[in-house]
Amino acid sequence: MASETKYLSRKDAAALCGVHYDTIRRAEKAGTLPNTRRVGQGEGAVEIPVSDLVAAGLLDPLSAEGPVEVIAQRTRVERELIELRQELAIERERTEQREAQLDQAYSEIAFLRTLCTARVA
Repeated sequence: MASETKYLSRKDAAALCGVHYDTIRRAEKAGTLPNTRRVGQGEGAVEIPVSDLVAAGLLDPLSAEGPVEVIAQRTRVERELIELRQELAIERERTEQREAQLDQAYSEIAFLRTLCTARVA
């Protein structure tokens, strides 16, 4: 019973192995991922077989917590979650800055009203 070879993109392979994207690229150039294949014409996407990641020592198959597809998907979702949290933090900071500007504007308005009522009286 032959099993089908599972392929991952560089990004997914890096996430699955817990290494940087460039580590995967260096391993390709060094020849430690010999069964890597290009998808598409010219500079198309690259797919890396999971077996090459294991053979190169980048992935421990015994530490995997489920099927490769599930792990790769989860890491993709985790990356998106991190990005969204960063965006949220930026937006919160912007909101705080706008609120501070608004408070300052209200203070100026109150001061000007005081001046105006003092002149009228």
